[in-house]
Amino acid sequence: MKRIYLLLLLISTIQLLSAKDIINFAPLPLEKSIKNIEEFLPMNTFLKEKLQIDIKYIYKKDYADIIKGFADGSIDIAYLGPLPYLYLKKHYKDAVPIVTFRQVNGESNYRCVLAKFKDDIIDKSQTLKIALTQPLSTCGYYITSILLSEKFDINISKQHYNYTMSHSNALIQTLEGKFILAGAKDTIAKQYETLGMEIIAQSHPLPGFSLVVNTKTLTPKQIGDIQKTLLTIPENIYKHWGGITSRGMIQSSLKEYERMKVDFDTIPLKGNMP
Repeated sequence: MKRIYLLLLLISTIQLLSAKDIINFAPLPLEKSIKNIEEFLPMNTFLKEKLQIDIKYIYKKDYADIIKGFADGSIDIAYLGPLPYLYLKKHYKDAVPIVTFRQVNGESNYRCVLAKFKDDIIDKSQTLKIALTQPLSTCGYYITSILLSEKFDINISKQHYNYTMSHSNALIQTLEGKFILAGAKDTIAKQYETLGMEIIAQSHPLPGFSLVVNTKTLTPKQIGDIQKTLLTIPENIYKHWGGITSRGMIQSSLKEYERMKVDFDTIPLKGNMP
């Protein structure tokens, strides 16, 4: 009995010593860095107060850098969409989604869309110019190529496309006439409808955006405490936060990702604009 007690004490001590004093959090590179930080400030402040942890923002410009951060231990938590998570999981098995954020409609799923300026006409006899987000964005080459093929019988590899590095950039540059089509997240595309953008196709529901933890750098207790705290935040608190975190969260389900069949080798890392 004494040996068991000493063993448990040793395990607890090791976990305590291995717990990080500062948790490095990487927001998703969807918008400008300051907007990303502002979106998560209320949530992270709440976590700091409840769990007495310090959260440091680690801003990365693209998904590839976030994946590198998990592997080298410089990122403990990231906010990721489904395709970046699947890519991360493929290269780094110790990444696990713990909570998924609700969308404006209260559901955790979202859709990717194709959008164009309302006065523009899609001429399939011409090579089309298509604005994409990032190579590892779910609404980038991956879903855009599927929507073009299924809805319009257009092969994206035979068109001209370029990565604009954000959903907003893709939509704005299409508004400016630099492209004829843009691939983007549904809620972001709808923000540009008053400027003349129209949605012409949408995907099936996709797994929502989640907080993904690094199980190599955080202890099981830290992960459990963070997940439980986030899932039990009263609505009368989070509804005042604004943005991403103001609609609450649900527990992530790995089954949500199973229907996404992705061959990452078919996704080009660079555009082919002349």
